[in-house]
Amino acid sequence: MGMKIDKIDKINPVGNLDLYKVREVIISSKITTDQKIKFIKKNHSEISHLVDEKISSSDFKTIMNNRPLILFKPLKNSYTKAGDKKLLAIALGIKPNEVDNYIKNINLQVRSMQDINTMGISKDNYEEVKTYIFRHGEKEQVINFLDYELSHAKNILHVLYHTLEYNSGGVADYFIRPIHRLDNGTMLGIYNVVDKNLKAGRASGKISDVQAQETAEWALARIYKIQNNQRLQNAIKLKKELE
Repeated sequence: MGMKIDKIDKINPVGNLDLYKVREVIISSKITTDQKIKFIKKNHSEISHLVDEKISSSDFKTIMNNRPLILFKPLKNSYTKAGDKKLLAIALGIKPNEVDNYIKNINLQVRSMQDINTMGISKDNYEEVKTYIFRHGEKEQVINFLDYELSHAKNILHVLYHTLEYNSGGVADYFIRPIHRLDNGTMLGIYNVVDKNLKAGRASGKISDVQAQETAEWALARIYKIQNNQRLQNAIKLKKELE
């Protein structure tokens, strides 16, 4: 709920201020510039404190790592997702109801494979969205971000090994939950991205022919293992439900 910004002197008490309410005042067409200045002066220290509290990309990643998602608990995880979205909004400096569109827009830019720095996206904002995508994103978004990560990696092998290992905040962790089903089509999409980038790395001289071949085989086996682990988890869940 937004505050009544047409009555500047009756804005909620300072203790209830947050960055969204401050932004509403600043961009409002219902109040004058003088009223906006008066509001900023009156709440200068509180606004400064709010700005200082903006979550950094590293802090956001740490918070996400300390908010574990639970296997076979989709309802609880849905509440966690709602909280994560609010935290992402704070980190990005936008409203929670603007997060979905922000993610869609940045996903389109990531899919273009152009360097985000040339597209007006800060590294911090990219890292915050990436952390959220590998936790709650759509499968297509996960594949797009994986492709971008590998395409722009200084060390493609390190990035690939890391994201396909569990407890890394990467692809493996995304598919550990049955709700993110690693179907055959998605598996092919992931491997095609891996194979494409290994070939590009070999062509550019970043990795050797032997490294490209061995890593391609390892990645294929690793993706199959992730899929089989998910199938095993689903079988365990079904067995418990039938007991």
